[in-house]
Amino acid sequence: MDQMESLGERLAEERKRKELNQTEFGALGGVTVKTQVLYEKSERVPDANYLTALADSGVDVLYVLTGKHSAAELAPDEEMVLMGYRRLDARGRAGVLALIGGIQPQAEKKAKTRNEMVFHGSVGDVKNISGDYNETRHQTVQSGSGKKKRGDKDS
Repeated sequence: MDQMESLGERLAEERKRKELNQTEFGALGGVTVKTQVLYEKSERVPDANYLTALADSGVDVLYVLTGKHSAAELAPDEEMVLMGYRRLDARGRAGVLALIGGIQPQAEKKAKTRNEMVFHGSVGDVKNISGDYNETRHQTVQSGSGKKKRGDKDS
């Protein structure tokens, strides 16, 4: 299959994706149904005016021409964020990236946070404890097995 044949097939695919018949789709591009049929049969090459009109109507013209889909269009709020970001200087962009990097869903934060410290060995082996453990709940330290040895007296 040559490039011209596949262009016609992709044009028909886009028409079907938009759920339009050949008359309606041709009208989007400003051509007659006869011309639309010739485009889809690859018997005629679409011109720039036709393709521009289709692009303005939401047709993926990049796909029609190359077989590669365009990147998804941005939602209005995404476009606003991107335009604002592009107007920032280097310091402002760094701040935005830092803000975005610091935002994590709660589930991710919980998975990365551990609210316990584990020590292995006997109590006498622990000489020094240091670090950034900031727990606000009541802490309990237990040592020994909890069983009294023979000869131990109750206080």
